[in-house]
Amino acid sequence: MAMSYQLNTRYVSQRLYRRRAFTLFELLIVAAIVVIIGALVYPAIANSTGTQNLIRSGDILRTHFARSRNEAMRSGQTLALRYELGGRQFIIEPWTTGDEQLEANIDSPIFNAMGLVAGDESSDRTISNRLLGKLKGLPDQVQFAGGLKQFDDREVVMTDPTLNPNSAQIDNTSMADMVSANWSEPVLFYPDGSTSQTEVRLASDDLQIFVLVRIRGLTGVAYVTGVMSQQEVSALDLERLNQ
Repeated sequence: MAMSYQLNTRYVSQRLYRRRAFTLFELLIVAAIVVIIGALVYPAIANSTGTQNLIRSGDILRTHFARSRNEAMRSGQTLALRYELGGRQFIIEPWTTGDEQLEANIDSPIFNAMGLVAGDESSDRTISNRLLGKLKGLPDQVQFAGGLKQFDDREVVMTDPTLNPNSAQIDNTSMADMVSANWSEPVLFYPDGSTSQTEVRLASDDLQIFVLVRIRGLTGVAYVTGVMSQQEVSALDLERLNQ
């Protein structure tokens, strides 16, 4: 009887051992299920990530608008922000008006838009190493989709020799000139705290969702809209045309 019990136990153990293993067919079924679930879930995850990157990009640009305004007020130097249309890069640089020496009433060097002393291209001095003259970028899956800028008569006065006797001293050479890209018109930040009245559009790479970063010219206050669909942005453009 004892021997029979041992044999039966061994038989049951062998059956249990054999059932622990999966067949190749079962593994293929599990893999197929995982792939199907991943295909269903991935778009939602990707859309969520793209939306978060877009919101974060709006905050990044708004922050740099504020920093540029503060730096212009602190230094007494007009600054310019340019962004790459259809790309992710932007840059903030000094924007020479020709009046810097007169406004400061000191015998200080005049900087051009690259942060170089006018007439001394070998110098690498910058007004603010932490902010100016360096290419910056937005997060992945986000691009500058365009922008609107109101006419700024001060910008015209700067370059018109009949209106600005110091226009000959202007040298707005830019680092953007060295980068092969489609750069925007400059958004200007003035020492009195005012700015170019501007709306910059950030979009997902597929141009399906947007946020708009706006800056008020008189006060220099910047803010970011909520996420907008392509249809909502188109409706906004149509409404503006009809006004």
